[in-house]
Amino acid sequence: MNRTIVSQGFLFALTALLAAACTQPPKEAPKATATPAAAAAATPMAQAAPAQAPAAAADELYVDLEGDPDEGAPPLTVKWTSTVEDGTPPYTYKWDFGDGSPASTEANPTHVYAKEGEFTATLSVSDSKGLNGSEEYDILVEKEEE
Repeated sequence: MNRTIVSQGFLFALTALLAAACTQPPKEAPKATATPAAAAAATPMAQAAPAQAPAAAADELYVDLEGDPDEGAPPLTVKWTSTVEDGTPPYTYKWDFGDGSPASTEANPTHVYAKEGEFTATLSVSDSKGLNGSEEYDILVEKEEE
Protein backbone atom coordinates (compact mmCIF):
# COMPACT_ATOMS: atom_id res chain seq x y z
CA MET A 1 0.00 0.00 0.00
CA ASN A 2 2.88 2.37 0.73
CA ARG A 3 4.20 1.76 -2.81
CA THR A 4 0.86 2.81 -4.33
CA ILE A 5 0.81 6.04 -2.34
CA VAL A 6 4.43 6.81 -3.31
CA SER A 7 3.73 6.03 -6.99
CA GLN A 8 0.62 8.21 -6.98
CA GLY A 9 2.51 11.00 -5.26
CA PHE A 10 5.29 10.77 -7.80
CA LEU A 11 2.82 10.93 -10.72
CA PHE A 12 1.06 13.91 -9.11
CA ALA A 13 4.37 15.77 -8.67
CA LEU A 14 5.41 14.98 -12.24
CA THR A 15 2.08 16.20 -13.62
CA ALA A 16 2.31 19.43 -11.60
CA LEU A 17 5.86 20.01 -12.84
CA LEU A 18 4.86 19.50 -16.50
CA ALA A 19 1.83 21.76 -16.13
CA ALA A 20 3.98 24.51 -14.63
CA ALA A 21 6.52 24.19 -17.44
CA CYS A 22 3.84 24.44 -20.11
CA THR A 23 2.25 27.58 -18.68
CA GLN A 24 5.43 29.65 -18.32
CA PRO A 25 6.18 32.26 -20.99
CA PRO A 26 9.00 31.21 -23.36
CA LYS A 27 12.47 32.37 -22.49
CA GLU A 28 14.32 34.55 -24.98
CA ALA A 29 17.29 32.95 -26.69
CA PRO A 30 20.62 34.53 -25.79
CA LYS A 31 21.83 37.00 -28.38
CA ALA A 32 25.07 36.26 -30.22
CA THR A 33 27.81 38.78 -29.66
CA ALA A 34 30.55 37.22 -31.79
CA THR A 35 31.83 39.03 -34.87
CA PRO A 36 31.15 37.45 -38.27
CA ALA A 37 34.79 36.32 -38.52
CA ALA A 38 34.62 34.70 -35.08
CA ALA A 39 31.31 33.05 -35.96
CA ALA A 40 32.79 31.65 -39.18
CA ALA A 41 35.83 30.34 -37.29
CA ALA A 42 33.58 28.73 -34.71
CA THR A 43 31.58 26.97 -37.45
CA PRO A 44 33.84 24.75 -39.53
CA MET A 45 30.94 23.76 -41.79
CA ALA A 46 30.52 27.38 -42.89
CA GLN A 47 34.09 27.38 -44.18
CA ALA A 48 33.67 24.07 -46.02
CA ALA A 49 30.47 25.04 -47.86
CA PRO A 50 31.25 25.81 -51.52
CA ALA A 51 29.90 28.94 -53.11
CA GLN A 52 27.07 28.23 -55.51
CA ALA A 53 27.66 29.26 -59.11
CA PRO A 54 24.84 30.95 -61.00
CA ALA A 55 22.83 28.70 -63.30
CA ALA A 56 24.39 28.26 -66.72
CA ALA A 57 22.65 30.11 -69.51
CA ALA A 58 20.98 28.03 -72.20
CA ASP A 59 23.00 27.64 -75.39
CA GLU A 60 20.09 26.55 -77.58
CA LEU A 61 16.40 27.35 -77.81
CA TYR A 62 13.86 24.63 -77.12
CA VAL A 63 11.44 24.64 -80.06
CA ASP A 64 8.28 22.55 -80.28
CA LEU A 65 5.65 22.55 -83.00
CA GLU A 66 2.42 20.79 -83.82
CA GLY A 67 0.30 20.60 -86.96
CA ASP A 68 -3.45 20.08 -86.80
CA PRO A 69 -4.45 17.94 -88.63
CA ASP A 70 -1.24 16.06 -89.45
CA GLU A 71 -2.77 13.94 -92.21
CA GLY A 72 -5.63 14.03 -94.69
CA ALA A 73 -6.68 14.44 -98.30
CA PRO A 74 -5.55 17.38 -100.47
CA PRO A 75 -6.07 20.25 -100.22
CA LEU A 76 -5.10 19.84 -96.54
CA THR A 77 -5.20 23.00 -94.41
CA VAL A 78 -2.86 22.66 -91.43
CA LYS A 79 -2.91 25.05 -88.45
CA TRP A 80 0.61 25.21 -87.00
CA THR A 81 1.31 25.96 -83.34
CA SER A 82 4.80 26.71 -82.04
CA THR A 83 6.31 26.90 -78.55
CA VAL A 84 9.72 28.38 -77.72
CA GLU A 85 11.51 28.10 -74.35
CA ASP A 86 14.91 29.07 -72.90
CA GLY A 87 15.20 32.23 -74.99
CA THR A 88 14.85 35.97 -74.82
CA PRO A 89 12.02 37.51 -76.90
CA PRO A 90 11.42 38.80 -79.44
CA TYR A 91 11.77 35.68 -81.57
CA THR A 92 12.31 35.39 -85.32
CA TYR A 93 10.48 32.49 -86.98
CA LYS A 94 11.18 30.79 -90.31
CA TRP A 95 8.88 28.02 -91.49
CA ASP A 96 9.78 25.64 -94.33
CA PHE A 97 6.62 23.64 -95.01
CA GLY A 98 8.52 21.01 -97.02
CA ASP A 99 6.42 21.31 -100.17
CA GLY A 100 8.43 23.95 -102.04
CA SER A 101 6.09 26.81 -101.10
CA PRO A 102 7.40 30.16 -99.80
CA ALA A 103 8.53 30.29 -96.15
CA SER A 104 6.47 31.96 -93.43
CA THR A 105 7.75 34.18 -90.61
CA GLU A 106 4.64 33.92 -88.40
CA ALA A 107 4.73 32.20 -85.02
CA ASN A 108 1.57 30.15 -85.70
CA PRO A 109 0.78 30.09 -89.44
CA THR A 110 -1.82 28.18 -91.42
CA HIS A 111 -0.63 26.36 -94.54
CA VAL A 112 -2.45 24.53 -97.33
CA TYR A 113 -0.85 21.39 -98.77
CA ALA A 114 -2.27 21.17 -102.30
CA LYS A 115 -0.63 17.94 -103.52
CA GLU A 116 -0.33 14.41 -102.19
CA GLY A 117 2.89 13.36 -100.50
CA GLU A 118 4.82 13.06 -97.27
CA PHE A 119 6.18 16.42 -96.16
CA THR A 120 8.52 17.44 -93.37
CA ALA A 121 7.87 20.93 -92.04
CA THR A 122 10.80 22.62 -90.30
CA LEU A 123 10.58 25.56 -87.92
CA SER A 124 13.78 27.50 -87.19
CA VAL A 125 13.71 30.13 -84.42
CA SER A 126 16.24 32.76 -83.28
CA ASP A 127 15.96 34.94 -80.19
CA SER A 128 17.14 38.49 -79.50
CA LYS A 129 20.47 37.25 -78.08
CA GLY A 130 21.35 35.07 -81.07
CA LEU A 131 20.31 31.67 -79.70
CA ASN A 132 18.86 29.30 -82.30
CA GLY A 133 16.72 26.20 -82.28
CA SER A 134 14.71 24.15 -84.75
CA GLU A 135 12.26 21.27 -84.91
CA GLU A 136 10.69 19.12 -87.62
CA TYR A 137 7.19 17.68 -88.01
CA ASP A 138 5.86 15.19 -90.58
CA ILE A 139 2.64 15.69 -92.56
CA LEU A 140 0.96 13.03 -94.72
CA VAL A 141 -1.28 14.23 -97.55
CA GLU A 142 -3.09 11.46 -99.42
CA LYS A 143 -6.44 10.77 -100.98
CA GLU A 144 -8.79 8.65 -98.95
CA GLU A 145 -9.33 5.16 -100.36
CA GLU A 146 -12.91 4.36 -101.27
